[in-house]
Amino acid sequence: MTSKAISRLVFSIVLVQFLFSSCSSDLNYSIETTLNPYKISPLTAILNIEAEKPCNVTIKVLGTSPVEQTFELNATKLEIPVVGLYPNTLNDVLVTLDYEGGQLIDTIKIKTANTPTHFPRIVINKLNRNQMTPGMHGCDIHFANNGKFNSGPMIFDDQGQVRWYLDLSFAGKMVSPFQRLKDGTLLMVSRNIIYEFNMLGKLVKETKINPNYGMHHDVLELPDGNLLICVGKKGNFIEIDGESVMSDSDFIIAFDRKKSVITKEWDLAKHLDVSRNELNFFRPGDWLHMNGLAFDPGDNSITVSGKNQGLINISWNDTLQWIIAPKKNWGKSGRDGKGFDINPYLLTAVDSNGKSYSNAVQDGSKSIDQFDFSWGMHAPLQMPNGNLLVFDNGPLRNFENKLHYSRAVEYKINKKDKTVEQVWQYGKERGEEFFSSIVSDVDYLAETNNILVTSGFLKTATSHTAKIVEVDYETGKEVFEATLYIKNENGDKTNNWGQSDILYRSERLELKY
Repeated sequence: MTSKAISRLVFSIVLVQFLFSSCSSDLNYSIETTLNPYKISPLTAILNIEAEKPCNVTIKVLGTSPVEQTFELNATKLEIPVVGLYPNTLNDVLVTLDYEGGQLIDTIKIKTANTPTHFPRIVINKLNRNQMTPGMHGCDIHFANNGKFNSGPMIFDDQGQVRWYLDLSFAGKMVSPFQRLKDGTLLMVSRNIIYEFNMLGKLVKETKINPNYGMHHDVLELPDGNLLICVGKKGNFIEIDGESVMSDSDFIIAFDRKKSVITKEWDLAKHLDVSRNELNFFRPGDWLHMNGLAFDPGDNSITVSGKNQGLINISWNDTLQWIIAPKKNWGKSGRDGKGFDINPYLLTAVDSNGKSYSNAVQDGSKSIDQFDFSWGMHAPLQMPNGNLLVFDNGPLRNFENKLHYSRAVEYKINKKDKTVEQVWQYGKERGEEFFSSIVSDVDYLAETNNILVTSGFLKTATSHTAKIVEVDYETGKEVFEATLYIKNENGDKTNNWGQSDILYRSERLELKY
């Protein structure tokens, strides 16, 4: 578990600290350090502390962006986690022991190795810390592995230095999306396994779901701590031009984390026109390409991002409520296309006065500054004001390959009148340099009212980057921007699966255990 070289270094330091501290205070103690205790989180450690008196402990990784955390355990034997070590550094870690009658402060040193060579180079382009939401910058990033992905979620600081990461290559496939739940657990999924880790890389829980379901793209934590998950379900077909075609990625399940059981499922095909193919980029069975979920606690409804169709809202009781999508070529619902007429559920685009836009805007053949539908979208999010925030990727905008821009966009929905109004956007003005045809993310940052926008796949003939931008909601100005220069070391650099690195999402996260 412990590197021999590091053990010798830490042991010698601990011995000196012990003798020195014994002479200058009335507390005898010892510290032993284990770097990367669970073998997949190289910038973390455990301090095993023994003291003759019960102690509370504060640890602080020193540096330009220090990481500090207090553990009020009041014990004589303590196992203290350390996160946020600098890579390729002999780190100074300040250890404060508070005990009845006194306080002892000491410094230990922990040597770390460098980060892997395939990690992106990170450049901070803009940093207005007093206007930003607190925290560091979490990345749900996946590295090409010659037709597969190795997942390596990471957190970097305001200097662009990686301070934490997990090596999930043991899974042999993509494990995503990287997220931290309300109880502090890190949760990600592969096709059939739900992984729950702590920040040291310890596998807290591994759950295999029913093999008839395959998880993909998104997992959403509900207010009660249970999960909504995008899945495909084996043995389901749709009728296309008289032929029966196997479908994928068109079910949602509710999953009870404590009982490890599926409690409910929704079949999106029963609500939508499976034959509508204006934006089906891949294959007939991928008619929807569901890639994101949002939950509205106000009415317990679910909004689905269907890349090939639009934004779809269904009730918890499994009824279709509305669709935000161009009003072009919608027919009847159902896997056989013999269900109800979908057109009444399509929301009408209106301005702030409730006036409808032209037919060209409604059917998606025209985009205007005041309103545009989302094309190939990702990451829907229910905002506290009730509006819907989404990343509009923009491929085949207006059903053509001419306008190339991506943006974060906010929609206000009037369920009674069945209308939708665009009330805010960011990114269109940046044009093609901010255009990400796939992946990407958008988040609402409640503490500052800022918006975090991730354009995750900025690829040209000569470069491959990704950008994370924090935007002041009121002014539309950037208060933070980072560029990740992607390396694609283990792929042919095409857009084929597992051949180029991708930044799927990013989050603003406090780096702590």
